[in-house]
Amino acid sequence: MSVLSIVMLVASIFFLYLVIRNINKNNILFEQAFMWIVISFVMIIISIFDVIPGYFAGLLGFELTSNFLLSLAIFFLLVIAFLQTMTLSKQKEQMKHLVQELSILKSHIETKEGNDEQ
Repeated sequence: MSVLSIVMLVASIFFLYLVIRNINKNNILFEQAFMWIVISFVMIIISIFDVIPGYFAGLLGFELTSNFLLSLAIFFLLVIAFLQTMTLSKQKEQMKHLVQELSILKSHIETKEGNDEQ
């Protein structure tokens, strides 16, 4: 095991620790952190078994393992960005409905208070 693999293993374990710690502190929801947990486990596996990325890089036609790992990282980040966009869109729609309901309730309360004063 090379020095680079050991550094990557320590960094991956530390990253996993940070994600789990933030879940426990309720700073991040498990549903949001699940992909980060998967990524940290993949990083741990890659750092322990460093021949795996080389095998998949050769299988998929990449000349350099680093190009394969960079492409894999970009793909995972695109997936995370897409999932975050979906969540944001749902929350925006929910907020719109809540504002509409609040406006209707406020209008009913103002109407009722106006009727009570007369």
